[in-house]
Amino acid sequence: MRRVITFPLPCGGAGYCGGCAVRVLSGMLSEPTREESLTKAFKQGYRLACQARILGDVEVELIKVAPMATVSGVMPEIPLDPVIAKFRNGDMALTRALRRPSISFESLGFRENGSLLGLAIDLGTTNISGALLDLESGETLVEGFVRNPQISKGADIITRLEFALEGELEELKSLAISGIEELAYKLSEASGVGVEEISSVAIVGNSVMHAFLLGLDVETLAKAPFRPSIKHWTSGPLSEIGFQKLGDAWALIPPPLEGFVGSDALADLITLELLNVRRPSLLIDLGTNSEVLLLTEEKILATSAPAGSAFEMNVPSGVGGVRGGITRVRMRDGVFEIEVQGEPLGFTGSGLISAIAEMLRNGVISHNGRIVEGEDIEVTRGPLGPIKLTQLDIREVQKSVAAVYSAWRILLEKFSLETTELDAIYMAGTFGSNVDPEDAIQIGLLPDTDPNRVVSIGNAALSGAKVLLLNKKSREIANKIISEVIHVDLASEPSFKEEFVRGTFLQRR
Repeated sequence: MRRVITFPLPCGGAGYCGGCAVRVLSGMLSEPTREESLTKAFKQGYRLACQARILGDVEVELIKVAPMATVSGVMPEIPLDPVIAKFRNGDMALTRALRRPSISFESLGFRENGSLLGLAIDLGTTNISGALLDLESGETLVEGFVRNPQISKGADIITRLEFALEGELEELKSLAISGIEELAYKLSEASGVGVEEISSVAIVGNSVMHAFLLGLDVETLAKAPFRPSIKHWTSGPLSEIGFQKLGDAWALIPPPLEGFVGSDALADLITLELLNVRRPSLLIDLGTNSEVLLLTEEKILATSAPAGSAFEMNVPSGVGGVRGGITRVRMRDGVFEIEVQGEPLGFTGSGLISAIAEMLRNGVISHNGRIVEGEDIEVTRGPLGPIKLTQLDIREVQKSVAAVYSAWRILLEKFSLETTELDAIYMAGTFGSNVDPEDAIQIGLLPDTDPNRVVSIGNAALSGAKVLLLNKKSREIANKIISEVIHVDLASEPSFKEEFVRGTFLQRR
């Protein structure tokens, strides 16, 4: 007897949201994948239906697990010891001498009302992702995202830096704050609580987003050797930064690591450290500003790849991560087959990579990125007309691939490591985790390796921000990681130009 069961899969079947957990009562399933073995569901004795393959008759019990939203990442298990607590006699009040402090941060009373609710924020270049947490239970109440309003000033961080240098830093700061407060309101409303009940907020992001949020001078990020304005932790009432709706909440903002490698990369590393991953491993957080990190037994090499926004939506056929975005393309007997929710409108970043990889496999485009016949390739038709892959689309992706390729290639050369020596390649970020490893390997975005060694961990930066709120000792872990990091400036590397040019060729490497 066969029965079809469907699950909500916010992670798209990448194996990190836990929304398809089942308990196996009898029968045999395939061996757990690496993604599956990292999840909390697996550690509690469940299997993930999106990862497991049936090897015969199987009886399973469906588990009611609330799936995480698309912004989620794999979450390590940690002891619950939140950064804020109920105010106790003996704790100090703020210098403002609150008469009735109710919440305490490191024994410093700072609220006269509010609940033990925390808000974790990943301040991305394109999206602002967030999670509302109950710090007493450790439960994630709701997750979601909004577009970063700074997009109105440019799709990439370099364009926004130019605006800041032209005197619009305060406007960029205001947009970042309004985006975070919009998301806070959205999540609070979904949870049935007031935004004023949020008592602490942890915010991570790349170095430029960090500087904009705090209103810092960005001169040092705009010219070589590209240094962050500050490299220390920031904490205090959010009102002192300029927040209004969240003004009474306490901020916990970790420092950037170096250059354009921000506190989002630090949060990624906190997540991996608590997952006890084996080294050497490679971590790639794909996005507008892609961060590439090589974890060895002694040190962590970190760099950023100027991938631009081709992976997101800044190409003629791109629509970003929206309903109607094509996520996967395959060819059968010369006909394109697509995966999409709803009517197709264009390509997501992963769909664009998938389309180029499949066309490369079938000889529709050459290794140098040229379309073999004609100028554009019609993949399908949607309500707005034909959806085509253009030569410009391919060229933009080639530049992004070259940037990421040159980053991991140079880091491996620093330690004389071959890709075969890596224990795993961890793909972070909502976009990065939804890229098909075989497609990424086909075009040279990832090393030519067994796709099973490529592990999707979702938005690990948001997971790291959650950890900072849920456990005080995570700050010690963060500081230890900071001491291990060596920053590599790609632009100053002698082999960078050569590797970049080599990376523009779409081939396995």
